[in-house]
Amino acid sequence: MKTIIKNTHYLILFLLIFASSAKAQDTETNDVENDFESRTAFELNSKVAKNLKVSISPEFRFDENFSLDKYLLEGKASYEIIDHLSLGAGYRFYANKRDTKSTEYDNRFLLSVKYKNSIQRFEPSIKMSYTNDSDDDSSSNLLRYKGEVKYNIRKCKITPWIGAEAFHAVDDGDISKMRYFLGMDYKICKNNYIETSYKFDYFMNELKNKHIISIGYKIKL
Repeated sequence: MKTIIKNTHYLILFLLIFASSAKAQDTETNDVENDFESRTAFELNSKVAKNLKVSISPEFRFDENFSLDKYLLEGKASYEIIDHLSLGAGYRFYANKRDTKSTEYDNRFLLSVKYKNSIQRFEPSIKMSYTNDSDDDSSSNLLRYKGEVKYNIRKCKITPWIGAEAFHAVDDGDISKMRYFLGMDYKICKNNYIETSYKFDYFMNELKNKHIISIGYKIKL
């Protein structure tokens, strides 16, 4: 357990330094607004049938002052229709805390198609999804295009991953945001994992960036 905590602290420290450096550089060169956000979540995944997987995840999001900004509950299901290709659906209910107004409640749904394969120790995947709402910008009815690569390190409990995602606003046809991310899963014991990640959101139509650091606990049944 001490090793787990030590490794997690090192990664969080690295992500904080990386995010702070990016903020300083952007602010200095372009006067870009930089928002910071931290997230923590618990995720339960289960294979309920041969080709059907479901998950449920409560999540809490905090602003740069570590004050609770938003909390949500999300459920997802995916069904593998043929080898490596699956269809997915999800529903999210969230509450947005506001200082001067009453808490805002909202929901959204998601439909997706995903292709995932294994090439030696690499696991690349591509995913296209549609959602009727966006959490953090004015765009709605989004198409999202996501590419990700995981690497299974031999005889190691750490599985790192890296990727990028484009947010395409259907209403006006523009790419409203790009997201770049990296992270890792750390296997604690059978079916139990700690996940940490850093996401960098680049808003295409605004002088604005968002830096997101996440840590969560996952159980895979």
